[in-house]
Amino acid sequence: MDIFFHRSTEFVYIVNYAEHSPLSPHKLTISVLVNKNLGIIPQVLEASAVKSSWLHRLPNAMPDSDIRRALRACDPCKRRKVRCNGQTKCQQCTHSGLPCTYTTAQTDRPRKKNSRRGAVIAECRTLSTQRAQKSYILLPRDSPPSIPHSIPSYLNPAFFLDLLGDYEKYVFPMSPVIPAAEVREMIECMSEVPDVASFVYIYAAVTLDLTRSEPVQEASATRDRIAILLTRSLELRPRRDLTSQVGIVDVMACVFTEMACITLRRPDLGFVYLREAISLLYMLNADSEEALANMSQIRRARLQRAYWECFVHERFTALTYNRPSCLGPLNTLPDHDPTLPDDVETCFNYCIENFCLVDRQFLDFWLGDRSQVTTEWIEDKQRQLEDIDWHREVSELPQMQQADLVITRHWLRTLTWQIALSNTLLSSSPASFLLSLSFPLRLSNSLRHFLVTIPRDLVGIHGSGILKKLFEIASTITDVVLHMTHAPGDETVERIHDILFLKRFVYSFAGLQNLWLEILTQKFEMIRQKYPDIKEIDLLR
Repeated sequence: MDIFFHRSTEFVYIVNYAEHSPLSPHKLTISVLVNKNLGIIPQVLEASAVKSSWLHRLPNAMPDSDIRRALRACDPCKRRKVRCNGQTKCQQCTHSGLPCTYTTAQTDRPRKKNSRRGAVIAECRTLSTQRAQKSYILLPRDSPPSIPHSIPSYLNPAFFLDLLGDYEKYVFPMSPVIPAAEVREMIECMSEVPDVASFVYIYAAVTLDLTRSEPVQEASATRDRIAILLTRSLELRPRRDLTSQVGIVDVMACVFTEMACITLRRPDLGFVYLREAISLLYMLNADSEEALANMSQIRRARLQRAYWECFVHERFTALTYNRPSCLGPLNTLPDHDPTLPDDVETCFNYCIENFCLVDRQFLDFWLGDRSQVTTEWIEDKQRQLEDIDWHREVSELPQMQQADLVITRHWLRTLTWQIALSNTLLSSSPASFLLSLSFPLRLSNSLRHFLVTIPRDLVGIHGSGILKKLFEIASTITDVVLHMTHAPGDETVERIHDILFLKRFVYSFAGLQNLWLEILTQKFEMIRQKYPDIKEIDLLR
Protein backbone atom coordinates (compact mmCIF):
# COMPACT_ATOMS: atom_id res chain seq x y z
CA MET A 1 0.00 0.00 0.00
CA ASP A 2 1.23 3.49 -0.87
CA ILE A 3 -0.11 6.83 0.31
CA PHE A 4 0.02 9.91 -1.93
CA PHE A 5 -0.84 13.48 -1.05
CA HIS A 6 -2.53 15.87 -3.43
CA ARG A 7 -0.52 19.06 -3.66
CA SER A 8 -3.55 21.09 -2.61
CA THR A 9 -3.26 19.19 0.71
CA GLU A 10 -7.02 18.63 0.65
CA PHE A 11 -7.08 14.95 -0.34
CA VAL A 12 -5.00 11.92 0.56
CA TYR A 13 -5.11 8.88 -1.76
CA ILE A 14 -4.47 5.46 -0.22
CA VAL A 15 -3.47 3.19 -3.09
CA ASN A 16 -3.43 -0.58 -3.43
CA TYR A 17 -1.94 -2.19 -6.51
CA ALA A 18 -1.06 -5.72 -7.54
CA GLU A 19 0.66 -7.29 -10.51
CA HIS A 20 -1.54 -9.82 -12.30
CA SER A 21 1.22 -11.36 -14.47
CA PRO A 22 4.71 -10.61 -15.70
CA LEU A 23 3.26 -9.47 -19.03
CA SER A 24 0.53 -7.20 -17.74
CA PRO A 25 0.83 -3.75 -16.24
CA HIS A 26 0.05 -3.15 -12.62
CA LYS A 27 -3.63 -2.91 -11.83
CA LEU A 28 -4.04 0.18 -9.71
CA THR A 29 -6.98 0.51 -7.33
CA ILE A 30 -7.65 3.65 -5.35
CA SER A 31 -9.62 2.12 -2.52
CA VAL A 32 -10.17 5.11 -0.26
CA LEU A 33 -10.33 8.83 -0.84
CA VAL A 34 -9.72 10.75 2.37
CA ASN A 35 -10.81 14.34 2.74
CA LYS A 36 -9.13 15.94 5.72
CA ASN A 37 -12.20 17.96 6.57
CA LEU A 38 -15.03 15.58 5.63
CA GLY A 39 -13.50 12.21 6.46
CA ILE A 40 -13.31 9.02 4.41
CA ILE A 41 -15.14 8.79 1.08
CA PRO A 42 -15.11 5.13 -0.07
CA GLN A 43 -14.74 4.60 -3.81
CA VAL A 44 -13.26 2.19 -6.33
CA LEU A 45 -11.23 3.31 -9.35
CA GLU A 46 -9.18 1.30 -11.77
CA ALA A 47 -6.24 2.45 -13.85
CA SER A 48 -3.21 0.95 -15.53
CA ALA A 49 0.29 1.91 -14.53
CA VAL A 50 3.53 0.64 -16.03
CA LYS A 51 5.87 2.59 -13.82
CA SER A 52 5.43 3.26 -10.16
CA SER A 53 6.65 6.79 -10.71
CA TRP A 54 3.37 7.49 -12.57
CA LEU A 55 1.50 6.95 -9.32
CA HIS A 56 2.94 10.13 -7.87
CA ARG A 57 1.36 12.12 -10.68
CA LEU A 58 -2.08 10.50 -10.24
CA PRO A 59 -3.78 13.29 -8.23
CA ASN A 60 -2.78 15.89 -10.82
CA ALA A 61 -3.35 13.71 -13.84
CA MET A 62 -6.79 12.31 -13.00
CA PRO A 63 -9.62 14.36 -14.63
CA ASP A 64 -12.38 15.63 -12.34
CA SER A 65 -15.01 13.90 -14.48
CA ASP A 66 -13.42 10.50 -13.75
CA ILE A 67 -13.55 11.18 -10.03
CA ARG A 68 -17.19 12.21 -10.21
CA ARG A 69 -18.09 9.16 -12.29
CA ALA A 70 -16.38 6.83 -9.86
CA LEU A 71 -18.01 8.46 -6.88
CA ARG A 72 -21.43 7.67 -8.36
CA ALA A 73 -20.99 3.92 -8.87
CA CYS A 74 -24.16 2.35 -7.44
CA ASP A 75 -24.30 -0.42 -4.86
CA PRO A 76 -25.76 -3.18 -7.10
CA CYS A 77 -23.09 -2.57 -9.78
CA LYS A 78 -20.35 -2.74 -7.15
CA ARG A 79 -21.71 -6.01 -5.82
CA ARG A 80 -22.05 -7.50 -9.31
CA LYS A 81 -18.64 -6.14 -10.47
CA VAL A 82 -20.05 -4.54 -13.61
CA ARG A 83 -19.50 -1.13 -15.11
CA CYS A 84 -21.87 1.59 -13.84
CA ASN A 85 -22.63 4.75 -15.82
CA GLY A 86 -23.26 6.68 -12.61
CA GLN A 87 -26.75 7.88 -13.51
CA THR A 88 -29.61 8.18 -11.01
CA LYS A 89 -31.05 4.97 -12.44
CA CYS A 90 -28.07 3.35 -14.14
CA GLN A 91 -28.31 1.22 -17.25
CA GLN A 92 -27.26 -2.00 -15.54
CA CYS A 93 -29.89 -1.74 -12.79
CA THR A 94 -32.62 -0.75 -15.25
CA HIS A 95 -31.81 -3.79 -17.41
CA SER A 96 -31.81 -6.17 -14.44
CA GLY A 97 -34.87 -4.67 -12.75
CA LEU A 98 -32.93 -3.67 -9.63
CA PRO A 99 -33.42 -0.56 -7.49
CA CYS A 100 -30.43 1.69 -8.18
CA THR A 101 -29.10 2.88 -4.81
CA TYR A 102 -26.03 4.79 -3.68
CA THR A 103 -24.63 4.53 -0.18
CA THR A 104 -21.26 5.07 1.43
CA ALA A 105 -21.32 1.77 3.29
CA GLN A 106 -19.25 -1.02 1.75
CA THR A 107 -20.40 -4.58 2.13
CA ASP A 108 -18.42 -7.78 1.92
CA ARG A 109 -18.55 -9.31 -1.54
CA PRO A 110 -18.41 -13.09 -1.99
CA ARG A 111 -15.87 -14.63 -4.29
CA LYS A 112 -17.17 -14.99 -7.79
CA LYS A 113 -16.47 -18.72 -7.95
CA ASN A 114 -18.56 -19.30 -4.83
CA SER A 115 -21.67 -17.52 -6.14
CA ARG A 116 -24.31 -19.24 -8.18
CA ARG A 117 -25.63 -17.52 -11.28
CA GLY A 118 -28.08 -14.72 -10.43
CA ALA A 119 -27.27 -14.85 -6.71
CA VAL A 120 -25.94 -11.30 -6.58
CA ILE A 121 -29.00 -9.87 -8.34
CA ALA A 122 -31.26 -11.72 -5.92
CA GLU A 123 -29.22 -10.44 -2.98
CA CYS A 124 -29.47 -6.86 -4.26
CA ARG A 125 -33.23 -7.19 -4.45
CA THR A 126 -33.34 -8.54 -0.91
CA LEU A 127 -31.25 -5.65 0.40
CA SER A 128 -33.53 -3.20 -1.38
CA THR A 129 -36.52 -4.78 0.32
CA GLN A 130 -34.89 -4.43 3.74
CA ARG A 131 -34.16 -0.75 3.16
CA ALA A 132 -37.85 -0.14 2.45
CA GLN A 133 -38.64 -0.33 6.16
CA LYS A 134 -36.56 2.81 6.76
CA SER A 135 -38.74 5.05 4.59
CA TYR A 136 -40.09 7.71 6.95
CA ILE A 137 -43.15 8.63 4.94
CA LEU A 138 -44.60 5.11 5.11
CA LEU A 139 -44.30 4.33 8.80
CA PRO A 140 -47.22 4.26 11.23
CA ARG A 141 -46.51 6.86 13.85
CA ASP A 142 -47.14 4.69 16.87
CA SER A 143 -45.72 1.35 15.69
CA PRO A 144 -43.00 1.52 13.03
CA PRO A 145 -42.95 -1.45 10.65
CA SER A 146 -39.97 -3.79 10.71
CA ILE A 147 -38.90 -6.42 8.24
CA PRO A 148 -41.27 -9.38 8.71
CA HIS A 149 -39.64 -12.81 8.56
CA SER A 150 -42.84 -14.50 7.41
CA ILE A 151 -42.85 -13.24 3.81
CA PRO A 152 -39.40 -13.77 2.31
CA SER A 153 -41.09 -14.96 -0.90
CA TYR A 154 -43.31 -11.96 -1.50
CA LEU A 155 -41.47 -11.31 -4.78
CA ASN A 156 -42.65 -14.69 -6.04
CA PRO A 157 -45.71 -14.52 -8.36
CA ALA A 158 -47.26 -17.36 -6.36
CA PHE A 159 -47.58 -14.98 -3.40
CA PHE A 160 -49.75 -12.63 -5.46
CA LEU A 161 -51.75 -15.41 -7.10
CA ASP A 162 -52.67 -16.80 -3.68
CA LEU A 163 -54.34 -13.49 -2.80
CA LEU A 164 -56.71 -13.50 -5.79
CA GLY A 165 -59.43 -15.43 -3.98
CA ASP A 166 -59.50 -12.99 -1.06
CA TYR A 167 -59.37 -10.04 -3.46
CA GLU A 168 -62.40 -11.27 -5.37
CA LYS A 169 -64.34 -12.11 -2.21
CA TYR A 170 -63.55 -9.12 0.01
CA VAL A 171 -61.95 -6.27 -1.96
CA PHE A 172 -63.69 -6.30 -5.33
CA PRO A 173 -67.28 -6.04 -3.95
CA MET A 174 -66.43 -2.70 -2.31
CA SER A 175 -64.12 -1.58 -5.14
CA PRO A 176 -65.66 -3.16 -8.25
CA VAL A 177 -63.41 -1.78 -10.97
CA ILE A 178 -60.52 -4.17 -11.76
CA PRO A 179 -61.78 -7.79 -11.84
CA ALA A 180 -59.67 -10.64 -10.51
CA ALA A 181 -59.19 -12.12 -13.99
CA GLU A 182 -57.40 -8.97 -15.13
CA VAL A 183 -55.29 -8.91 -11.98
CA ARG A 184 -54.20 -12.48 -12.77
CA GLU A 185 -53.09 -11.40 -16.24
CA MET A 186 -51.07 -8.56 -14.72
CA ILE A 187 -49.38 -10.93 -12.25
CA GLU A 188 -48.29 -13.14 -15.14
CA CYS A 189 -46.51 -10.26 -16.90
CA MET A 190 -45.39 -8.20 -13.90
CA SER A 191 -41.74 -9.13 -14.37
CA GLU A 192 -41.73 -7.49 -17.80
CA VAL A 193 -43.66 -4.25 -17.24
CA PRO A 194 -42.76 -2.07 -14.20
CA ASP A 195 -46.03 -0.12 -14.04
CA VAL A 196 -48.00 -3.38 -14.13
CA ALA A 197 -45.82 -4.70 -11.31
CA SER A 198 -46.52 -1.50 -9.40
CA PHE A 199 -50.26 -2.21 -9.49
CA VAL A 200 -49.75 -5.84 -8.47
CA TYR A 201 -47.82 -4.81 -5.37
CA ILE A 202 -50.45 -2.31 -4.25
CA TYR A 203 -53.24 -4.81 -5.01
CA ALA A 204 -51.50 -7.21 -2.63
CA ALA A 205 -51.12 -4.52 0.04
CA VAL A 206 -54.83 -3.65 0.00
CA THR A 207 -55.91 -7.29 -0.07
CA LEU A 208 -53.76 -8.06 2.97
CA ASP A 209 -55.17 -5.02 4.74
CA LEU A 210 -58.81 -5.90 4.18
CA THR A 211 -58.52 -9.62 4.89
CA ARG A 212 -56.32 -9.71 7.98
CA SER A 213 -57.85 -11.26 11.08
CA GLU A 214 -54.85 -11.60 13.38
CA PRO A 215 -55.09 -10.77 17.09
CA VAL A 216 -54.06 -7.35 18.30
CA GLN A 217 -50.58 -8.42 19.43
CA GLU A 218 -49.71 -9.64 15.91
CA ALA A 219 -51.07 -6.65 13.99
CA SER A 220 -47.65 -5.07 13.45
CA ALA A 221 -46.53 -8.00 11.28
CA THR A 222 -49.27 -7.31 8.77
CA ARG A 223 -48.51 -3.59 8.78
CA ASP A 224 -44.90 -4.48 8.00
CA ARG A 225 -46.01 -6.44 4.96
CA ILE A 226 -48.28 -3.65 3.80
CA ALA A 227 -45.53 -1.06 4.21
CA ILE A 228 -43.05 -3.13 2.20
CA LEU A 229 -45.53 -3.82 -0.59
CA LEU A 230 -46.58 -0.17 -0.75
CA THR A 231 -42.96 0.97 -0.87
CA ARG A 232 -42.17 -1.44 -3.70
CA SER A 233 -45.24 -0.28 -5.63
CA LEU A 234 -44.16 3.34 -5.36
CA GLU A 235 -40.60 2.47 -6.44
CA LEU A 236 -41.88 0.85 -9.62
CA ARG A 237 -44.47 3.49 -10.46
CA PRO A 238 -43.37 5.39 -13.59
CA ARG A 239 -43.08 9.14 -13.65
CA ARG A 240 -45.58 10.89 -15.86
CA ASP A 241 -44.29 13.04 -18.70
CA LEU A 242 -45.61 14.67 -21.87
CA THR A 243 -45.92 11.31 -23.62
CA SER A 244 -47.60 9.41 -20.77
CA GLN A 245 -50.89 7.64 -21.37
CA VAL A 246 -53.19 6.89 -18.45
CA GLY A 247 -55.82 4.25 -17.95
CA ILE A 248 -58.27 2.93 -15.41
CA VAL A 249 -55.55 0.79 -13.79
CA ASP A 250 -53.56 3.95 -13.01
CA VAL A 251 -56.60 5.44 -11.30
CA MET A 252 -57.15 2.39 -9.13
CA ALA A 253 -53.45 2.13 -8.28
CA CYS A 254 -53.75 5.61 -6.75
CA VAL A 255 -56.98 4.69 -4.93
CA PHE A 256 -55.41 1.56 -3.47
CA THR A 257 -52.34 3.58 -2.48
CA GLU A 258 -54.59 6.02 -0.63
CA MET A 259 -56.23 3.14 1.23
CA ALA A 260 -52.87 1.65 2.22
CA CYS A 261 -51.58 5.03 3.42
CA ILE A 262 -54.60 5.46 5.69
CA THR A 263 -54.00 1.99 7.12
CA LEU A 264 -50.40 3.02 7.87
CA ARG A 265 -51.67 6.12 9.71
CA ARG A 266 -50.69 8.55 6.95
CA PRO A 267 -54.00 10.11 5.85
CA ASP A 268 -52.17 13.22 4.67
CA LEU A 269 -50.18 11.17 2.17
CA GLY A 270 -53.30 9.23 1.29
CA PHE A 271 -55.04 12.48 0.39
CA VAL A 272 -52.23 13.23 -2.10
CA TYR A 273 -52.87 9.97 -3.95
CA LEU A 274 -56.64 10.39 -3.81
CA ARG A 275 -56.26 13.76 -5.52
CA GLU A 276 -53.96 12.15 -8.08
CA ALA A 277 -56.64 9.55 -8.81
CA ILE A 278 -59.19 12.33 -9.27
CA SER A 279 -56.85 14.17 -11.64
CA LEU A 280 -56.44 11.01 -13.72
CA LEU A 281 -60.23 10.66 -13.88
CA TYR A 282 -60.43 14.12 -15.40
CA MET A 283 -57.74 13.14 -17.91
CA LEU A 284 -59.94 10.18 -18.88
CA ASN A 285 -63.00 12.50 -19.22
CA ALA A 286 -64.92 10.51 -16.62
CA ASP A 287 -66.99 13.62 -15.85
CA SER A 288 -67.97 14.24 -19.48
CA GLU A 289 -71.28 12.77 -20.60
CA GLU A 290 -70.29 13.32 -24.23
CA ALA A 291 -67.05 11.39 -23.82
CA LEU A 292 -68.75 8.61 -21.87
CA ALA A 293 -71.38 8.22 -24.58
CA ASN A 294 -68.68 7.28 -27.11
CA MET A 295 -67.32 4.44 -24.95
CA SER A 296 -68.41 0.82 -24.90
CA GLN A 297 -70.98 -0.09 -22.27
CA ILE A 298 -68.55 -2.06 -20.10
CA ARG A 299 -65.76 0.52 -20.29
CA ARG A 300 -68.19 3.35 -19.54
CA ALA A 301 -69.69 1.54 -16.55
CA ARG A 302 -66.24 0.73 -15.18
CA LEU A 303 -65.05 4.33 -15.49
CA GLN A 304 -68.24 5.54 -13.82
CA ARG A 305 -67.67 3.16 -10.92
CA ALA A 306 -64.11 4.43 -10.54
CA TYR A 307 -65.45 8.00 -10.46
CA TRP A 308 -68.07 7.15 -7.85
CA GLU A 309 -65.52 5.31 -5.70
CA CYS A 310 -63.31 8.41 -5.65
CA PHE A 311 -66.41 10.45 -4.82
CA VAL A 312 -67.15 8.21 -1.82
CA HIS A 313 -63.54 8.28 -0.63
CA GLU A 314 -63.37 12.05 -0.95
CA ARG A 315 -66.60 12.55 1.00
CA PHE A 316 -65.32 10.26 3.75
CA THR A 317 -62.00 12.13 3.83
CA ALA A 318 -63.81 15.46 4.10
CA LEU A 319 -65.89 14.29 7.06
CA THR A 320 -63.07 12.46 8.84
CA TYR A 321 -59.99 14.60 8.20
CA ASN A 322 -61.63 17.95 7.33
CA ARG A 323 -60.21 18.02 3.81
CA PRO A 324 -61.88 19.99 0.99
CA SER A 325 -63.91 18.10 -1.59
CA CYS A 326 -63.84 18.83 -5.32
CA LEU A 327 -65.82 16.02 -6.97
CA GLY A 328 -69.51 16.49 -7.53
CA PRO A 329 -71.91 13.58 -8.07
CA LEU A 330 -72.55 12.30 -11.57
CA ASN A 331 -76.06 12.74 -12.89
CA THR A 332 -76.77 9.01 -12.69
CA LEU A 333 -75.60 5.87 -10.98
CA PRO A 334 -73.15 3.72 -12.99
CA ASP A 335 -74.61 2.08 -16.08
CA HIS A 336 -75.52 -1.58 -15.80
CA ASP A 337 -72.54 -3.86 -16.38
CA PRO A 338 -73.48 -7.42 -17.42
CA THR A 339 -70.04 -8.67 -16.32
CA LEU A 340 -70.63 -7.55 -12.72
CA PRO A 341 -72.41 -9.85 -10.20
CA ASP A 342 -75.86 -8.51 -9.33
CA ASP A 343 -75.25 -8.32 -5.57
CA VAL A 344 -71.97 -6.42 -6.10
CA GLU A 345 -73.65 -3.91 -8.39
CA THR A 346 -76.58 -3.43 -6.00
CA CYS A 347 -74.37 -2.99 -2.96
CA PHE A 348 -72.10 -0.49 -4.69
CA ASN A 349 -75.10 1.58 -5.76
CA TYR A 350 -76.37 1.65 -2.17
CA CYS A 351 -72.96 2.83 -1.03
CA ILE A 352 -73.14 5.67 -3.55
CA GLU A 353 -76.59 6.64 -2.31
CA ASN A 354 -75.29 6.75 1.25
CA PHE A 355 -72.67 9.34 0.43
CA CYS A 356 -74.88 11.30 -1.95
CA LEU A 357 -76.73 12.32 1.22
CA VAL A 358 -73.51 14.14 2.14
CA ASP A 359 -74.37 16.91 -0.30
CA ARG A 360 -72.59 20.22 -0.74
CA GLN A 361 -74.64 21.89 1.99
CA PHE A 362 -73.83 19.09 4.43
CA LEU A 363 -70.13 19.58 3.71
CA ASP A 364 -70.41 23.35 4.09
CA PHE A 365 -72.04 22.93 7.50
CA TRP A 366 -69.52 20.32 8.61
CA LEU A 367 -66.40 22.12 7.43
CA GLY A 368 -67.45 25.74 7.82
CA ASP A 369 -70.06 28.05 9.30
CA ARG A 370 -72.92 26.26 11.06
CA SER A 371 -74.83 29.36 12.06
CA GLN A 372 -77.23 28.86 9.15
CA VAL A 373 -78.24 25.33 10.18
CA THR A 374 -81.99 25.10 10.80
CA THR A 375 -84.14 22.60 12.65
CA GLU A 376 -85.93 21.89 9.36
CA TRP A 377 -82.67 20.89 7.68
CA ILE A 378 -81.71 18.63 10.60
CA GLU A 379 -85.07 16.86 10.66
CA ASP A 380 -85.11 16.44 6.88
CA LYS A 381 -81.61 14.98 6.82
CA GLN A 382 -82.36 12.59 9.69
CA ARG A 383 -85.51 11.38 7.91
CA GLN A 384 -83.50 10.73 4.75
CA LEU A 385 -81.01 8.69 6.76
CA GLU A 386 -83.77 6.81 8.61
CA ASP A 387 -85.46 5.63 5.39
CA ILE A 388 -87.30 2.43 6.40
CA ASP A 389 -87.54 1.15 2.81
CA TRP A 390 -83.78 1.51 2.41
CA HIS A 391 -83.11 -0.53 5.56
CA ARG A 392 -85.49 -3.26 4.42
CA GLU A 393 -83.81 -3.53 1.01
CA VAL A 394 -80.31 -3.54 2.49
CA SER A 395 -81.26 -6.33 4.91
CA GLU A 396 -81.54 -8.65 1.89
CA LEU A 397 -77.89 -8.11 0.89
CA PRO A 398 -74.98 -10.33 2.03
CA GLN A 399 -73.94 -9.58 5.61
CA MET A 400 -70.55 -8.17 4.63
CA GLN A 401 -72.21 -5.46 2.53
CA GLN A 402 -74.83 -4.86 5.20
CA ALA A 403 -72.14 -4.16 7.78
CA ASP A 404 -70.61 -1.31 5.80
CA LEU A 405 -73.90 0.25 4.70
CA VAL A 406 -75.71 0.16 8.05
CA ILE A 407 -72.75 1.33 10.15
CA THR A 408 -72.18 4.16 7.68
CA ARG A 409 -75.82 5.24 8.07
CA HIS A 410 -75.50 5.30 11.86
CA TRP A 411 -72.28 7.27 11.53
CA LEU A 412 -73.88 9.87 9.25
CA ARG A 413 -76.81 10.23 11.65
CA THR A 414 -74.33 10.80 14.48
CA LEU A 415 -72.55 13.52 12.48
CA THR A 416 -75.86 15.18 11.66
CA TRP A 417 -76.69 15.22 15.37
CA GLN A 418 -73.30 16.82 16.08
CA ILE A 419 -74.02 19.58 13.55
CA ALA A 420 -77.31 20.31 15.33
CA LEU A 421 -75.64 20.23 18.74
CA SER A 422 -73.02 22.78 17.72
CA ASN A 423 -75.76 25.23 16.76
CA THR A 424 -77.78 24.64 19.98
CA LEU A 425 -80.77 23.23 18.09
CA LEU A 426 -81.26 20.28 20.44
CA SER A 427 -83.34 19.99 23.58
CA SER A 428 -83.96 17.55 26.40
CA SER A 429 -87.72 17.76 25.68
CA PRO A 430 -88.07 18.56 21.96
CA ALA A 431 -91.18 18.40 19.82
CA SER A 432 -89.43 15.76 17.67
CA PHE A 433 -87.15 13.01 18.96
CA LEU A 434 -84.87 13.80 16.01
CA LEU A 435 -83.90 16.99 17.86
CA SER A 436 -83.40 15.31 21.22
CA LEU A 437 -80.16 15.59 23.16
CA SER A 438 -80.45 11.87 23.88
CA PHE A 439 -80.94 10.90 20.23
CA PRO A 440 -77.57 9.05 19.99
CA LEU A 441 -78.77 6.71 22.74
CA ARG A 442 -81.51 5.47 20.40
CA LEU A 443 -78.84 4.90 17.78
CA SER A 444 -76.69 2.92 20.21
CA ASN A 445 -79.50 0.48 20.92
CA SER A 446 -80.32 0.10 17.23
CA LEU A 447 -76.66 -0.42 16.35
CA ARG A 448 -76.22 -3.00 19.10
CA HIS A 449 -79.17 -5.06 17.84
CA PHE A 450 -77.69 -4.99 14.35
CA LEU A 451 -74.12 -5.86 15.30
CA VAL A 452 -75.10 -8.94 17.31
CA THR A 453 -76.41 -10.44 14.05
CA ILE A 454 -73.20 -9.80 12.08
CA PRO A 455 -69.99 -11.83 12.52
CA ARG A 456 -67.20 -9.60 13.78
CA ASP A 457 -64.88 -10.51 10.88
CA LEU A 458 -67.40 -9.19 8.35
CA VAL A 459 -67.17 -5.79 10.02
CA GLY A 460 -63.39 -5.66 10.34
CA ILE A 461 -63.00 -6.65 6.70
CA HIS A 462 -63.83 -3.05 5.74
CA GLY A 463 -60.60 -1.75 7.21
CA SER A 464 -59.69 1.40 9.10
CA GLY A 465 -62.58 3.41 7.67
CA ILE A 466 -65.23 1.35 9.45
CA LEU A 467 -63.22 1.51 12.69
CA LYS A 468 -63.15 5.29 12.49
CA LYS A 469 -66.94 5.33 12.14
CA LEU A 470 -67.41 3.00 15.10
CA PHE A 471 -65.08 5.12 17.19
CA GLU A 472 -67.03 8.28 16.36
CA ILE A 473 -70.34 6.61 17.25
CA ALA A 474 -69.02 5.18 20.53
CA SER A 475 -67.38 8.47 21.51
CA THR A 476 -70.60 10.42 20.90
CA ILE A 477 -72.70 7.95 22.89
CA THR A 478 -70.35 8.12 25.88
CA ASP A 479 -70.49 11.93 25.75
CA VAL A 480 -74.27 11.85 25.94
CA VAL A 481 -74.26 9.45 28.90
CA LEU A 482 -71.71 11.61 30.70
CA HIS A 483 -73.55 14.89 30.23
CA MET A 484 -77.18 13.85 30.69
CA THR A 485 -78.32 15.48 33.93
CA HIS A 486 -81.19 13.09 34.50
CA ALA A 487 -81.90 9.61 33.26
CA PRO A 488 -84.31 7.01 34.71
CA GLY A 489 -82.60 4.08 36.39
CA ASP A 490 -83.62 1.26 34.02
CA GLU A 491 -82.88 3.39 30.97
CA THR A 492 -79.42 4.23 32.30
CA VAL A 493 -78.64 0.56 32.92
CA GLU A 494 -79.73 -0.28 29.38
CA ARG A 495 -77.48 2.43 27.93
CA ILE A 496 -74.57 1.20 30.03
CA HIS A 497 -75.14 -2.26 28.56
CA ASP A 498 -75.05 -0.74 25.07
CA ILE A 499 -71.78 1.00 25.89
CA LEU A 500 -70.27 -2.19 27.33
CA PHE A 501 -71.16 -4.01 24.14
CA LEU A 502 -69.62 -1.29 21.97
CA LYS A 503 -66.50 -1.29 24.13
CA ARG A 504 -65.95 -5.02 23.71
CA PHE A 505 -66.75 -4.85 20.02
CA VAL A 506 -64.58 -1.85 19.14
CA TYR A 507 -61.63 -2.91 21.30
CA SER A 508 -61.48 -6.30 19.59
CA PHE A 509 -60.06 -4.84 16.37
CA ALA A 510 -56.30 -4.67 15.87
CA GLY A 511 -56.45 -1.58 13.68
CA LEU A 512 -57.86 0.74 16.34
CA GLN A 513 -55.45 3.63 16.82
CA ASN A 514 -53.83 4.20 20.20
CA LEU A 515 -55.21 7.74 20.41
CA TRP A 516 -58.77 6.48 19.94
CA LEU A 517 -58.24 3.86 22.63
CA GLU A 518 -56.97 6.49 25.05
CA ILE A 519 -59.95 8.77 24.41
CA LEU A 520 -62.51 6.01 24.88
CA THR A 521 -60.74 4.60 27.94
CA GLN A 522 -60.83 8.01 29.64
CA LYS A 523 -64.54 8.39 28.90
CA PHE A 524 -65.35 4.89 30.12
CA GLU A 525 -63.55 5.62 33.37
CA MET A 526 -65.57 8.83 33.82
CA ILE A 527 -68.82 6.88 33.29
CA ARG A 528 -67.69 4.29 35.83
CA GLN A 529 -67.10 7.03 38.39
CA LYS A 530 -70.45 8.68 37.62
CA TYR A 531 -72.51 5.48 38.03
CA PRO A 532 -70.62 3.42 40.65
CA ASP A 533 -73.75 1.62 41.86
CA ILE A 534 -74.54 -0.14 38.57
CA LYS A 535 -73.58 -3.80 38.90
CA GLU A 536 -71.77 -4.17 35.56
CA ILE A 537 -70.03 -0.79 35.70
CA ASP A 538 -66.64 -2.26 36.65
CA LEU A 539 -66.53 -3.96 33.25
CA LEU A 540 -65.71 -0.54 31.80
CA ARG A 541 -62.27 -0.68 33.39
